[in-house]
Amino acid sequence: MTTTSSRIDHLILLTGFSGAGKSSALKYLEDIGFLWVDNMPIPLIPKLVDQILSEALGSSRVVVGVHLRNQESLSAFHACYNEIIHKAVRFEMVFFEADFDVLISRYRETRRRHPLVRDHTVKEAVAMEMADLEPIRAMADTVVDTSRMTVPALKEHLNQLFHHNSGSDLLVFIRSFGFKFGSNSDADMVLDARFLPNPFYDTSLRAFCGKDPQIIQFLEEDGEALTFIEHLTTLFNYLLPRYRREKKRYFTVDIGCTGGRHRSVYLVERLAGRLREEGYQVILRHRDLDRESLRFAGEK
Repeated sequence: MTTTSSRIDHLILLTGFSGAGKSSALKYLEDIGFLWVDNMPIPLIPKLVDQILSEALGSSRVVVGVHLRNQESLSAFHACYNEIIHKAVRFEMVFFEADFDVLISRYRETRRRHPLVRDHTVKEAVAMEMADLEPIRAMADTVVDTSRMTVPALKEHLNQLFHHNSGSDLLVFIRSFGFKFGSNSDADMVLDARFLPNPFYDTSLRAFCGKDPQIIQFLEEDGEALTFIEHLTTLFNYLLPRYRREKKRYFTVDIGCTGGRHRSVYLVERLAGRLREEGYQVILRHRDLDRESLRFAGEK
């Protein structure tokens, strides 16, 4: 390639498991300004990039949906990836996934045919695809787990990841969750808050959450939670500038406790406040708080 003036500000190769939401993602990314192309022959993808770079197509943000359904396509994708990564574009690979049981359930509910179903059951096809694509998942810059996402939640997540145009600025996601509901697979770092005293065992505190003053007072009483926050603040003040220097666009931290209602919610709120004071863009998520809130409401 001879040109040095790129017309592509952002190129995304979007791939992942069948049934994980790639088609919905492509349509929404078009809504926020991406030119999208789906399921084109993989060897032609670098040629598309060259065509856009030569200004034959006028778009600065491009997303290409890539479907990997056999060993030939996997080999072609590796060659395509190695070619694109040397071009003068800001490039990242996004991998969509969902839990094994969730993928099977989606195919059963929609009665869609899995693309790998030939002489196999849906369960066998999903398992084969997950095994085949594991090396591709390991190459991805971003993994999006849609297991617990509704379509509106997926749109919001994509909007936060890709709608802003902040160049190399770093976006920090901090999420609380409950270990008893399973952990997320797309976190860059997972922290366990279950060493802190659990307000759940005090029946007068059980129905409150980590945002409430009663829980805050309980957790800060012995000083352990405050000490932990200080250590985390020091850790992230060390790490985040280095990730920013390496042009990392987002960093996801999950903090879990047993149910995702008390300790993890408190810590996420406190840590987010500290990092915002340091000037970082921070987005909060409390994955299981609503789930637990509904349960406690039902007990009243």
